[in-house]
Order: sequence, then structure tokens, then C-alpha cells
Amino acid sequence: MLRLSAFLILFISISSLAIEKPTEAEGVDEASVNEEDVLELDRMAVEGERLTLQKESRLRIVRQGLNEKRSYKKEDRDKMLCWLETPVGTHFKHVTCARNGDLEALRNGGKDGQIGGAAGYGRNKFWRSIQADNEATIRSIMDDLPKNAYFDEEFALIATNGGEPPRDVPEEEELQRFAKAWIKVQQMTGEGRPEEEVVAAIESEKLSLARYNRIVALAESYASIKVKLTEFVIEEQTAPAETS
Repeated sequence: MLRLSAFLILFISISSLAIEKPTEAEGVDEASVNEEDVLELDRMAVEGERLTLQKESRLRIVRQGLNEKRSYKKEDRDKMLCWLETPVGTHFKHVTCARNGDLEALRNGGKDGQIGGAAGYGRNKFWRSIQADNEATIRSIMDDLPKNAYFDEEFALIATNGGEPPRDVPEEEELQRFAKAWIKVQQMTGEGRPEEEVVAAIESEKLSLARYNRIVALAESYASIKVKLTEFVIEEQTAPAETS
């Protein structure tokens, strides 16, 4: 029940640099914006001075997309980029998003949505929020989101593909406590210690047994959580022993 499968030691780099409007997106007309293929950016709404989003995952897509750099690599075709666009006939900026593959199709003429023989990319794959806003307001709201930056890239990909990422992703501080608890659990179960002692060790790191097992499940299901947890376990195991 308490056992956690072996971690994979993988490291993911997440860019933190905001992108400029991609050159390929210059002159994108209204016909290029797909109103039917739902990214649900149209759920953005302004209430007073605060931006709300009915689904947090959509705002996370925007946060990741605004910070994503343009890439021409084949493996990055499905990564979402976002920027502020001023539609023709308006003076207001709207969040606009597209995948690298969509921009590549546009750059190459977008013939039948083909890129090097791969279908599914083209001018009809742009998404735009209905409500206008500005970058300062959007980033202010993003700053209010839980700081799960290590998870954003995987989160955005899941949501972009129509899935629903979990809402109870642990913060790094909780993962650090979990790493300490996990190491204790491995040692104690290896020594055949009673279960009540193992549970007490978990609770000593301010984790309930239910939350501990939930993080186990999340780590087994999501690579980004497993990667970050692996880092913390390695740090904990290699840290110099404290001296009294």
C-alpha cells in the first residue's frame, strides 16, 4: 500500500522566456482562427479588474504558451505558443495561440495543412480568446496560480489534447516533505517495522496517509511529478548528514 515504484531519473527543462509574436503569425486574418475547435480560450471573462477562467487548465495553457519559445523541431510541433494579437478592425488585444506545427504550415504556405507529409496542421488551427485583455492583467492572474511550474509543460499538453489534468498537484515544498517521508518508509519497511510506526513517520512530515498515497499515485501517472520527486530524493540522499 505504501510502496512507491522506482523513480526514473529524467530532467525536463522548461523555458521561462516570453516569446514575441511569431513572424509567421503576421497578418493572420479572422478566417485563420478556428471558432469550433475548442481550446476554450473563449471562456476568458473580465470581472472588474480581474481575469477569471472557468477551467484553470486553460489559463495554464496560456501561461505555458506565453513562455514557450518558437521551435522548428519535429518533436515540438504540438507545443502551444501564445501571444497577444490585435484582430483586424479592433484596437484591443486578445490572447491568440497556435502550435509550432500550425505556424510551420503557415510559413510554408499551409498547403492542405501538410508539413513534410504530416497532416493536421494549418491556418485553421489558431485559437483566440473572445474577451480582450492585456498582458499585465493576464500575468497578474497567472501569478496567483499555484506555483507548479515544474508541471506546467505536461499539464498544458494534456489539456491541449482534450484531457483534464489533476487539480491536486503538490507544490515543491510538499514534494520535498514527501521525499523525506518516502526515504523513511523505504528504510522502515525494509527493516520490517510495524505499519503504525511507518504511518507515524509519514505523519511526522506533516502528510496524512491518504495524501502520501495520493502523491504516490500522481508520481506513477505523471512524468513531471516523478522527475521533480526524483530530484528531491537524490538531494535528500546525498545531502551531508546533520551533526549535533
